[in-house]
Amino acid sequence: MPMNRRRTLAALSGLAAAALTGCAEPPLRVAVVWSGWELSRFREVLNGRETLRDLDIVVHSAGDDIATLLTNRTVASAVPDVAIVSQPGLLQDPAVGDLLQTVPSLDPLPWQNLVRREAVGPVGHGTDAPIKGVWFKAAHKSLIWHRAGTVPVPSTDWGEWVEQCRSLASRGKAPLSIAAGDGWTLTDWFENVLLGIDETAYHTLRRDPDAWSGPSVQKALTRLADLWSIEGLVPGGGRRALTLQFHDAVLDVFRHHRAAMVAAPDFAWPVIRGHCPAEHPAPTRFPWPQRDDKGAGRRPPPPVLVGGDVVVALRSGGKRALRFVEWLTGPDATKQMGRWAGRGGFLSVRPAVDAYPAPLRALAAELRPPTNPITPIAFDLSDRLEGSLAGGNGRGLWRVLTELFTRVAVDGRPSDEAVRHATAAVKTLAARGRPR
Repeated sequence: MPMNRRRTLAALSGLAAAALTGCAEPPLRVAVVWSGWELSRFREVLNGRETLRDLDIVVHSAGDDIATLLTNRTVASAVPDVAIVSQPGLLQDPAVGDLLQTVPSLDPLPWQNLVRREAVGPVGHGTDAPIKGVWFKAAHKSLIWHRAGTVPVPSTDWGEWVEQCRSLASRGKAPLSIAAGDGWTLTDWFENVLLGIDETAYHTLRRDPDAWSGPSVQKALTRLADLWSIEGLVPGGGRRALTLQFHDAVLDVFRHHRAAMVAAPDFAWPVIRGHCPAEHPAPTRFPWPQRDDKGAGRRPPPPVLVGGDVVVALRSGGKRALRFVEWLTGPDATKQMGRWAGRGGFLSVRPAVDAYPAPLRALAAELRPPTNPITPIAFDLSDRLEGSLAGGNGRGLWRVLTELFTRVAVDGRPSDEAVRHATAAVKTLAARGRPR
C-alpha cells in the first residue's frame, strides 16, 4: 500500500538524519518494506551477525511503496544505500533500475531471472541481462488453510472444491473467510485461478496489453464471480469481508471459528501459532481444474504462485552496499535466518535455510526446484505490473477485483453482468499502458 505523505516524510527525515552523524563514515542506510513483527525479526537477523560488525547499519521502514525513497530527488541524502523491495517490477523501471548495482547471486535460476534488468521471456528461461538483486525472503501463495476435523480436507480439484463450499454454505457454515479489505488477497485469488486455467496467458499479461482481452482472463473472472456469489460464502456477508484485513481473516478461521477455510500464503502460520497455539493446521494446495473442459485428460498442478522480497544495492552505497548484500548470501546471515524460519513467516530459496516448522518444510522445497524444464513457479503478477494496472490502495487490478467482489458478494448482481464490467475495466486499464 502506498505511503501517505506523513509517513514518507518521516522515513525521509529518518534516513537523512542517519546520514548527518558527523565527520565519521555515516551508517549504511537500509530501507525495508516491513513493519511490526517482520521488521523486528529482520533486526534480530542483523543484531545476531558475527561478521560485518565493523559496519554501522541503520534500518528504516519505508512501507510497500519504497520507490518513493529510491527515486527521491528532494532530499538526496535520504536515498538509502540498500533497499529490500517486494516488487521486482521496480527493477525494470528506469527511474529505479538505473540506480542499482549489479550483484552476484547463487539463487536458483528462475529466481535470478526475476531480478535481471530487462529480463525477457517467461520465468525460467536464461538471459544474459545483469542481476540487480538477491532474494532475501520468499512466499508460497498457492495455499488453502483449514481447521482440522471441522471439514473434510479441501479438494484440490477446482470443481469439487467449489461444491464443497456450496455444501457448507447450504448448511449454514461459512466455508471461507476472505480479506477483501486487503486488495492483494484478491489479486492472489485471480492469479491462482488464472494459472490453473492457462499458464501461458498468465505470463503474457505482463507484457502484452492485448492479452487482457483474451478468453482465459474472462474465464478466470467468471470462476471467481461464481464462487464469490455463493450465498453464505463468508461470515457476516460480503460487506463485512470488504472491511476485513489479512490477519483478521486468518483469525476468523482459527480463533473465532466463523469460517472453515482461508486462502492465504505461508505467512499465515505465525498468525495462527501466535494467537491459536492449540491449532495444528496443515495447508493444502490451492485447487485447480484437474481435467480439461471436456472432462478428459488429467492435468498436472499449475506453477506455484510466489512472492518475495529482494535486496538491492544502490550505486550511492558503493562497496559498503555490495558488502552488505554479499553478507546476506553468506553463512553468517543464513544462520540468523534459520531462527526466523523456525518461527514461520519466512521461506528462503536457499537450501541451507531448513529450520522450518514441519508443515512448512515441503512448501520451502517447492520454491527451490532442482531443474527447470517447465516453469515450476510464477511470481505474483500484481507485483510485476506497470502502468495503469499496477498499484494498490484502490488502484489498478486491485480496484477491478474489489469491484467484482462488491458486485457479486455485496450488491447481489448477476455474475455475468459483474464479469462484463470487470472485463471492460481491465481492457481499459491495459490499453492505457500500451506503449506508443
